[in-house]
Amino acid sequence: MGCRGRDQGAIAPSGITDFIAARLWGFPDMRFGFGIVSLFPGGGLQRDCIDIARRVHALGHDVTIFTTRIHGAVFTNGLPVHVLSTRRRTNHERQAEFSDRFTAASEAFDFIVGFDKLRCLDLLYCSEPSMLARIARNPILRLLARYRRFLDLEKSCFDRNAGTKILLLNEAQVRQYGSAWRTQPQRLVLLPPTISRSRQRPELRNRDFRKKFRSILGLADNDWVWLAICVQPVTKGLDRVIRALPHFSDALLLIAGLEATEHKSVPIGRLARRLGVADQIKWLGHREDVPELMSAADVFVHPARNDTTGTVILESIVNGLPVVTMVNCGYAKHVAAAGAGIVLELPFRARSFIGSLDAARQRTCASRWSISARRYGQQNELYQGRGQAANIIVAAAEEKLARVRAV
Repeated sequence: MGCRGRDQGAIAPSGITDFIAARLWGFPDMRFGFGIVSLFPGGGLQRDCIDIARRVHALGHDVTIFTTRIHGAVFTNGLPVHVLSTRRRTNHERQAEFSDRFTAASEAFDFIVGFDKLRCLDLLYCSEPSMLARIARNPILRLLARYRRFLDLEKSCFDRNAGTKILLLNEAQVRQYGSAWRTQPQRLVLLPPTISRSRQRPELRNRDFRKKFRSILGLADNDWVWLAICVQPVTKGLDRVIRALPHFSDALLLIAGLEATEHKSVPIGRLARRLGVADQIKWLGHREDVPELMSAADVFVHPARNDTTGTVILESIVNGLPVVTMVNCGYAKHVAAAGAGIVLELPFRARSFIGSLDAARQRTCASRWSISARRYGQQNELYQGRGQAANIIVAAAEEKLARVRAV
């Protein structure tokens, strides 16, 4: 399926007046189509998509979100959401079919934004590592249909002949995509962190609130509480956390984002029972009261196998909760910069993880990390990513329309 015509060239001289007017007053009531494969509560990419859509709408424009499915209660504050259902069963075929349907559905829109790699995008908000870079490390993957399909979608966005503007979330992505695809540097934009100010509530770690909220969760004052937040338990290393529990009989693990009965949770629950630590775990399901949960915990555990950003890491820091995580998480650099916990090097070693948790149990150490984290969380630039993304999207749409009018 071909893409809509899209002029990526320079502005014609006859269109200079229109372009200046667009930059001064903007194009009112532009129509934006946002595409994301799946919408569900608790996902970092999903929250970014909805919040950026709200911000673009607040700037005076129409925004419609397209997706293949909605799981659970997703609140979009009245923004229209259209479900383009697909018949495919595998993730790669579902994403490819959604790409085609989204392209067809977005013909009437002025500017098309993808939050997954899709064809014919004007702009991609990219939260994933490069598939081409992964295949380069392991060429045999190219033989598998899954990787070929994802690679084709990635190429449509990053190839030098593509016109898609790319918003990236960490420096490693910029280096990786620039090296893999030789994408023009001016098309790659690095955003600051995308956490919301509403998730910064370090004052909740005061003694009275902490005691009250622990009581609500069924926790005692002297319980040593670990917090894990994830919807992808294997990717985020939840099994590694479970394997560490037998070494700490006084530890209790809160798991937010998953119910014990979900199919993704079943292997984790089975592992916990086999290790005899099932009674040390509380499954909390999806939660929006993340700052409150962080006030009740003593350490945030996130030994992820892969995480482009790890927004929950930065949320922990700004709420004064010490962190133990891995260096391959995009926002792990903030743990080191803040002096807010421990960042483990690759490869993952269970003994090092256990040793880090031992350090986190020491009150003096944990208190120092917490104070440093709260101080670090006062920086304004930690909260500017979503607003900057919305401004870039609107500016890029204005430039596109100015070029069209010039022609």
